[in-house]
This record gives sequence, C-alpha cells and structure tokens, in this order.
Amino acid sequence: MNQWIQVLSQDSSILKVALKDPSKMDLTVFEKMAGDDYCLRCVLDDRQKGVIAYSVENLINLKDFLEQVTFEKKEGYFFLKKLFECAISVNRNKPVLFDPSFVFVSPYGDTFYFLVVPLVLDEWMFQKTQVVSWVQYLIEHFKTTTAYEILGFMIRFCQSEEFSLPNLISGLENVKRNYYPLKRWTFFKERESFRLKEPVSTLYYAKMRFVPDTQTLPLENKTQLIGQVNMTKAYLEEKETGRKYDLQTESVLIGRLVSCDIRLPDESISLKHALILCENERYYIKDLKSLNKTFLNDKQVVRKMRLHDGMKLTLGSVDFIFRQDEDGKI
Repeated sequence: MNQWIQVLSQDSSILKVALKDPSKMDLTVFEKMAGDDYCLRCVLDDRQKGVIAYSVENLINLKDFLEQVTFEKKEGYFFLKKLFECAISVNRNKPVLFDPSFVFVSPYGDTFYFLVVPLVLDEWMFQKTQVVSWVQYLIEHFKTTTAYEILGFMIRFCQSEEFSLPNLISGLENVKRNYYPLKRWTFFKERESFRLKEPVSTLYYAKMRFVPDTQTLPLENKTQLIGQVNMTKAYLEEKETGRKYDLQTESVLIGRLVSCDIRLPDESISLKHALILCENERYYIKDLKSLNKTFLNDKQVVRKMRLHDGMKLTLGSVDFIFRQDEDGKI
C-alpha cells in the first residue's frame, strides 16, 4: 500500500504525506471524506505535489494500540467487529490505506479513524490482497487472555476463497455464539461494545522528516528509557543486550506502556509490570499483578522484595541483573 504515498513528516497532531503519483489524485474523494466520521480530517496542502496533511491529534495508531492492550473474554470480539464494520463503511466508496500505522484509534479504543488516499478508482478497485495482509497483521499482534479461538478462526479464514470483511464479521459472530452461548434467562440484550477503563497512552512523535526507503526511520518499538539519563548508584543491566537502565528516581515504573519510566515492548511484559522503589538507599521490587509475573533469583516476587547487587531479576521473558554498590558507588 505504500506505493500510494510517502510520509513527509509526523508529529503529535499532524501527519503529512505526498502522493507518489499526484496525477492519479481524485478531488471528488475529499467531498466523500468530509461527510464520513470514520475518516481522518485532512487538507490538501499542495495540489501540484499531491501533499496532504491529516489530523491525528489525540489519536494512537492501531500498531501502537495493539502493542499496549490485551483483550479479555469477549472484548476481542467486540473490538474487531467494530473495527471491521468501520473499515467496510469507509472502504465502500473510498480508498482506505489498510496499514496498521495508518489506521488510528481513540485512546479508549472505542472509535476508529482511517487514512483515505484520494486516488482514482482504477488504483484501488481491487484491494483484497492488502486487506488480507492487514488482517494477518492483526492476527500476529492481537493479544488475549482467554479467547484464542478468535485467532484460530481468523488464521483459517484468511486462507479461504470466501475471504471478505463482511464474511469475517459473520464468522466471528458464529464463533462467539459457540463459545459464549446466550443464556435463556437473559432478558436484556447484551451491549456489544468495547471501551477501555483507562486510556492508552498516545505515542507522541518528535517532528521528523521523511527518510528514504533505503534508510531507517526513527525506531518506535525499541526498549526505551523515559527521561534524562544520568549515571546513578544503581541500575538494571539487560542480560541479553547488556543495555543499562539507571534507576534515577525513588519510584521507577517498568512496563509496556509508552508512559513507563522503563519501557519494554516485549509481548511477555504487562502494560504496567513492576515497580522499583528506593527507600533509604535500599532498592525493592514490587510486582503489579503482571500476567507473567516477576521473579527475583528465580523466586516469584510476592508483595515487595529487597534487591541486592548481582541479583537476577526476571520480568516476563526478559532477564536483568541488578547492580548496586552497597557503599553507594558503582
């Protein structure tokens, strides 16, 4: 799908792109976009060069959203149904860019916005291959605690000759009824909607220029330490990479959320996995009810446990060595 556009710049509020072939632009698509609530708002910045600016303020792309969210019970059914229904609605008469980096979600996960590229019909009439690739990405990055039947069904359905988003919705509904049958004593229809109790953190982009395809874009999914890095008297050393993370404050939050002090994008890490506390120059580790637990020297962390120099700390499938000079020097 990137044969349509190239990204010129992106920050926390504006995504600016250029058509790779401005001669293929269809101005009538802008009128259709204006009347569709599921389209990103945009303005034509340069007609001759095909430059378009899309508003992405307070939104998070689907790629980053899936990285931070794990669905429970029937939540995945409700989320996917709404996502696919919105995609069908927008794509009915407009060319949607089916790419997880260009589909956007509200912080609570209950509203979707699609990047529509104003192209002539011949350029987007047949999109089945792109849609299948998009669904396969969802399969690979969709996380659930219980409803694994969703993934099994979607994997098989992507290989079916009958593949289409409407048929996929119908199939998921059938699977849901098999695993979650309606109870006879239920008098009120269940509200089939998904909304997070707490908003997902939006990944704010530093203003960046377009980088040619032969180069590497700024990495967004690497392990990152939030804030200024200064050497302190204690740090974590990742065993596999040797990377060091200074424990700079009295409270250091570790998890997969972009707002964490130490962010670990590994799928075995919970959104908010563990907390390291410093009390009177003593360091403690506290597990935050993480899915895959926290272990200190291979013993599960219960409540709060003291850290000593050289101890092995395991969060999910990521191993660290805690380093601290007991006299306060490294």
